[in-house]
Amino acid sequence: MSLLTEQPVLPFDAGEEAPPGALRLRVLVSAYAVSPAQGSEPGLGWNVCRRLAERHDVTVLCAPGMPGEDPDVFRREIGGHLRFEGPIPGLSFHFVEPPALSRWLQRETGLRRRTMYYTGYAAWQRAAYRAAEELHRRRPFDVVHQLNITGYREPGYLWKLDAPFVWGPVGGAADVPWPFLRTMGWGDRCFYAARNLANAVQQRLAWRCRRAARAARHVWAIGEENARMVRHRWGRDAETVIESGASAREDVTPAAADYDGRRPLRVVWSGEHIGRKALPVLLEALAALRTRHRIAVECVVLGAGPRTTCWRRLAETLGVADLVRWTGQLPRESALAEVRRAHVMAFTSVQEGTPHAVMEALSLGVPVVCHDACGMGVAVNERCGMKVPLRDPATSVRGFADALAQLAARPALLHALSEGALDRARELDWDRNVEAIAAVYAQVAAVAAGGRR
Repeated sequence: MSLLTEQPVLPFDAGEEAPPGALRLRVLVSAYAVSPAQGSEPGLGWNVCRRLAERHDVTVLCAPGMPGEDPDVFRREIGGHLRFEGPIPGLSFHFVEPPALSRWLQRETGLRRRTMYYTGYAAWQRAAYRAAEELHRRRPFDVVHQLNITGYREPGYLWKLDAPFVWGPVGGAADVPWPFLRTMGWGDRCFYAARNLANAVQQRLAWRCRRAARAARHVWAIGEENARMVRHRWGRDAETVIESGASAREDVTPAAADYDGRRPLRVVWSGEHIGRKALPVLLEALAALRTRHRIAVECVVLGAGPRTTCWRRLAETLGVADLVRWTGQLPRESALAEVRRAHVMAFTSVQEGTPHAVMEALSLGVPVVCHDACGMGVAVNERCGMKVPLRDPATSVRGFADALAQLAARPALLHALSEGALDRARELDWDRNVEAIAAVYAQVAAVAAGGRR
């Protein structure tokens, strides 16, 4: 019995000729989460695979949805998009139904999410591999790619196929610095302390990750922390990348263009209200701006989560509650409108891949102040923002306060960074990212073909 349910959108199917011009490879991508209607991992899966199909014939192995939440959300959102927009030439989806372990253990909330998620996720990857074997027997692939979810702990099994294998972007190696644990609730403290310790063990002992990395013809890693892990622990070179992309816009007039230094500086913060997002760093920086720098500032906090109540109490304790407007969870377009009205985004997270919120801010011409770590440390440079060393909460509070004070006092600098944000978004455009991935496919396929001759 087939493990596959197919979204039939491939006009260039078996036996048909690819369009003239370029060699179209047959590519198999394992992308657990894919959706045209979401950001983060599902958005990564959609944006990469859709654009790859402009260059190669791409078959995507993906899950129909999220166990424990909406088990059919990805299939429904992909199907709705294709019905409305029409089929995408060169792209087909095969939905691998989650096995029992995946349905039971792979939950996004609660204790099971933090202790048993990867056991369930590995069960889905085994099912995806069986599906891949079946597809590869029918008609072999030229390249296979383990794309997402991007954590290094689960490399999947495509590297076992008789086809050139590429892996990445690989993430998950960056630890939360120990001093930041005291800014979190007890649940987050225990989880991230355990995660830091698990990282030290798993990076050394995860034999399947090591085998996958050594089998790969190319490995992409998110930021220097992950590239260093691949090199030092697994003995492989890795190309440093960000896994997200910007949607470059040519019609944006940044809000910073009319900032004159006399009105309050408008700061936006965006993210889920959980410990690693570290909003208390910004709240304490706002207090320093008021008392030490004497800077007028307004702050909008987007999102919601389990730490919202605690963080609102902290704002009151610090005497900055009147500076902060809490929006709660907004529809995407409403959230983007809030970002567009801001002069600067303060992104305080201490553990990330490449946050989509940062990429969206850059595409809207909003400079970013962030920690010099993870994917945001690669995406943000001196032309589009300011970076703060990730050491301890006190260093971060001083760094964010000083950066925001500089921007408030120097409108010309803010204007220049705003223009630089638009330029950086064009450099990090999804199309450029995917063009680089497609070039690697062509390279490894050519090397493999040469070896077979």
